[in-house]
Amino acid sequence: MWATSSFAQKDVPVATSPANAATPLTKLSLYIPGGAGGGWDQTGRALGAAIQSAGLARELAYENKGGKGGTIGLTDFVERFNRDPAALLIGGMVMLGAIAVNRPAVTLAQVSPIARLTNDFMVLVAPSGGRFPDMNALKEAMRKDLSTVGFTGGSAGGVDHMLAGMIARQLRLDVGRLKYLPTSSGREAMDLLEKGEVQIAISSYSEFQTAIENKSLTPLAVSSRKSLHGIPSLNELGINTDLGNWRAVFGPGQISEADRSNLRNIVITATQTPSWKQALQREKWTNALMYGDEFTKVLMIEQSMASAVAMMLKLKA
Repeated sequence: MWATSSFAQKDVPVATSPANAATPLTKLSLYIPGGAGGGWDQTGRALGAAIQSAGLARELAYENKGGKGGTIGLTDFVERFNRDPAALLIGGMVMLGAIAVNRPAVTLAQVSPIARLTNDFMVLVAPSGGRFPDMNALKEAMRKDLSTVGFTGGSAGGVDHMLAGMIARQLRLDVGRLKYLPTSSGREAMDLLEKGEVQIAISSYSEFQTAIENKSLTPLAVSSRKSLHGIPSLNELGINTDLGNWRAVFGPGQISEADRSNLRNIVITATQTPSWKQALQREKWTNALMYGDEFTKVLMIEQSMASAVAMMLKLKA
């Protein structure tokens, strides 16, 4: 369903950058191919708020449609908005993995890369007071019988699934025996933990932050190279693995270069606002702004890498 909001325009100083040429839109459609409350939803709504605070969209319409790592939403976006000069799609590394695993007919080749926005790292959590008080206990259980440890996270083939497979591979285990139950949001993953249907959940720190702070979940490790948020990294715990989860925004594939440039300038301007900077701090996201040819080239490289990792880890939808 669509949720709309309007705003009273505010005076926001705009930094000198290519984004100075941004032309305000009467209405901007922001498509989020994931569930409400998830990482893409948080990113999309924070970006929308920043766009409005910069006075670059009089009205904003959000739509959520999750499933299969964003590939269902991607297909829907291409079918409905691919000629719309006032539409944006949220996506990221998760979608690359889902494309590699699910091999959908519609891929990111049908949309326009606009900008990479943030980078985030995943945290492995377990219910507090339960079977896994720390990473050593998890490693021991995985080595004893990998099939007895149920993992959950985002979509099949996404970064959470990749990370679980990479950990198993580092422990020299048969990745084919990995039990992984995909979900559409961190909230759904926590529900599965509470029901005992899985033992370990993987997602961005921001999605588990409240549960970690109230001690209902215990963080075991983080996927950054060094400790983060007071949580030791996998590398520091003897598992030579690190993986980032970047998020980005894409535009329709069949719009003019002028319209594509305007969407890019709108997004760049939004990332310079106090609203966006506050969101980065609040959600503990790392600013990873990249756009233009540089982002397009990196996107192609990372799609190839995601396909290689999915094949190496024998990831299946």
